[in-house]
Amino acid sequence: MRSVRFALVTMGLLGCGTMILLGGGSYAQQTSPIPLKRMTVQGAFAVSEGTTAIDISGMACLPEGAPRKCLLINDENKNAQFAAIDDDRMVVGDIVPLIGSAADPRTLGRPPDETCEKADDFKDLDGEGVAYAAPYFYVVGSHGCGRSKGKFRLSSFILARVRVDQQGQPVDSASRPLARENVAQAVETTYRVSDLLQRAGKAAEFFGKDLESANGLNIEGVAVQGDTIWFGLRAPVRKNKTAYLVSGDIEDLFKARNKGSKAKPKVVPVELDGLGIRDLAPLPDKRLLVVAGAAHGPEVPFKLFVVDPAKEAVTPIGPLAAVTQQVDGKMKTGKAEGVTVLETTGDKAQIVVLFDGLPNGAPHLANVLIPGRNTPR
Repeated sequence: MRSVRFALVTMGLLGCGTMILLGGGSYAQQTSPIPLKRMTVQGAFAVSEGTTAIDISGMACLPEGAPRKCLLINDENKNAQFAAIDDDRMVVGDIVPLIGSAADPRTLGRPPDETCEKADDFKDLDGEGVAYAAPYFYVVGSHGCGRSKGKFRLSSFILARVRVDQQGQPVDSASRPLARENVAQAVETTYRVSDLLQRAGKAAEFFGKDLESANGLNIEGVAVQGDTIWFGLRAPVRKNKTAYLVSGDIEDLFKARNKGSKAKPKVVPVELDGLGIRDLAPLPDKRLLVVAGAAHGPEVPFKLFVVDPAKEAVTPIGPLAAVTQQVDGKMKTGKAEGVTVLETTGDKAQIVVLFDGLPNGAPHLANVLIPGRNTPR
C-alpha cells in the first residue's frame, strides 16, 4: 500500500496550531483541529440486507499488506466485516459472524450476573472495539448496560476473536483456510472480561450500572500488545477527571475451561481533560494512541492523546476536526469512535479515524506527530 501523504508540516494546512518542538524537548499541544482527509468507500457495511451501517465503532488492520486487510465492527450487529485499504480507498469485504441468536455453550468462562436494572434478550454484540495481534483479530462488546433502556444483555458481555492467516483469511485451529460458509469456525468467544472488570480497582464499583445516570462502566476501546490486552473505558470518569485502562492476559481469558478468571487486572488511571476513552490503537514503543470524548451526556470535541501505561503518563496531541455529513436529509456530526494506526515513521503516524453516526463510518485519514516517550505534558 502506498502511503497517503499530505503536508501536515506546512503552515498553510495546519495553521498556527502546529505541534512545535520547544526548549527542553517538550511539545506544545496542537490547538487547531487536526486536519482529516476523507476516504472513499466502495461497497457498504451491512446492518441488514439493503441497509448501510451508520454505527461503525472500531477497526484494526494487519500490520502490512497491499492492500491492507482490516476488520470492522458496528455496535448493532452480531457480525464483523472485513475491508481492504488501498491508499485513500476502503473496499468493503466479507461478513464474519461472531455470535448467534442465543448464548453459545462453547463460550469460555461463566456468564456474568444480571446486574443491570432490567434484563433483555440475547441480541447484538454491541461491539465497540477491534484489535489485531497475530494470528487473531479481537472484537470486544461494551460490557455495559444498554444505553437507551439500561437493560442487561448477555450478548454485550463477550470478547470474540477471529483466527486468520497472514493474508487475513479466516482459518481453523490447524491454520487451514475456511470456506465462506464455514468462517464461524474461526471464532472463539469468552465471558471472562467481566471477571476482570469486577476487580478493576476504583472502576469496578461502576460495573453493571447505567451509563447516563450512574457513570456506568462501558468499554469502547481495545488494543493488544504481546500477551496483554488493554480495554479502554468510556466510563466511569471519576470526579469528572479520571478515566481508566484495564488490562488482562490473553491466555487467561481464552483458556479452554468453563471456569471464570481469578486473575487480577492491571488498572491504569489516566487524565484526558475529563474525557472518557472512545478507542485505542497500539504504537510500536508499547504506548497507546487514544481517541477521547465525552463519557456521557452531550458530545464535546474529540481529542487524541498518547498514553504510556507503564508510566501512567499522558501526552496530548490535539483535537480532531469535526466531520459532518447528511444522513436521512439532515446534517449530522459524527462521533470519533475508531482509530487505527496504519504506519509510523519516526515521530509521525498515519492513522484512520472512523465516525459513529455516519454512513460506513465516514473513514478519514490523518498524519499526526507522536510526542517522544519522555515528552512532558
